[in-house]
Amino acid sequence: MERPNLGFAVSYLDPERLQEQLTEWSSAGFGAIETDYPPLLENPIRVLESWSSVIRDAGITVWSVHAPYGGAYNLSHPDKRQRRRAVEIHKVVLERSHILGAQVLVIHPSADSSHKSSAPSLLNESLEELLPLAQDLKIVLAVENMLPDSWGENPAELSRLIAGFLSPWIRLCFDTGHAHIAGNATLWLETVLESVATYHLADNEGTHDLHLQPGYGTVPWHQLAPLLQEASFPLIIEAIPWGKRPLKRVREEVEALLTGRVATTAIAGTQGYIKCRSCGSLLIEAEPGAFSCSCL
Repeated sequence: MERPNLGFAVSYLDPERLQEQLTEWSSAGFGAIETDYPPLLENPIRVLESWSSVIRDAGITVWSVHAPYGGAYNLSHPDKRQRRRAVEIHKVVLERSHILGAQVLVIHPSADSSHKSSAPSLLNESLEELLPLAQDLKIVLAVENMLPDSWGENPAELSRLIAGFLSPWIRLCFDTGHAHIAGNATLWLETVLESVATYHLADNEGTHDLHLQPGYGTVPWHQLAPLLQEASFPLIIEAIPWGKRPLKRVREEVEALLTGRVATTAIAGTQGYIKCRSCGSLLIEAEPGAFSCSCL
């Protein structure tokens, strides 16, 4: 299988460590990142402009930005004034994402389950307000599938909602960890594949959103891999490196996972991944017939 284009979700762009961060990402083989929104609001535009230049010179692409979530940022808040405020904050994040060259803004359909019946129409209103600016800036609004405790857990339902806009600037962010907890991740991805503009790759054991590195939970990656390989954009790993492994090892393991080069075994008819007894990391095929782990 072809080598996947992998990116890494960064919790924070640190102005004091940016050059060090860029070196780390580049050395690990990541050509794209997703950053969280706070640094975009905490720094002047001139600083963001200089970051854009430095990041681009390092050969890194800011593929996506993770938008605010919950509370005052809830795009389907039942209170009109609160919702309007959330929309305006998202507009600021959109404009500043554009400065960094981001192509996608990951947004959230809801923050809780208290108003599931009204959330779709309220989100629709917010998207109608955000869409013209997103289109002007050429940034895709990617609506992320959520956990079961809030509206938006069903990717197919979200896909139907965004289809009503008939716009390429509103799509889906498919979170594998959320989908695994909420239901059948593989079936849902097969259903909404054409609507997906970006991914969050994360693992868990099917109960809590642990943001485990892919391969260290129970997400069926052997089923998802062929679907993920169809993507023409970076696959963003939104996970904590297993055992504080270096990012280079994280990239190697996820790449091996998605290309069928992780050692497997069948237990009671279910495929499982083999891990090293000593270091606990996945055994990956470094070359035909030769497997490696973090301690080899």
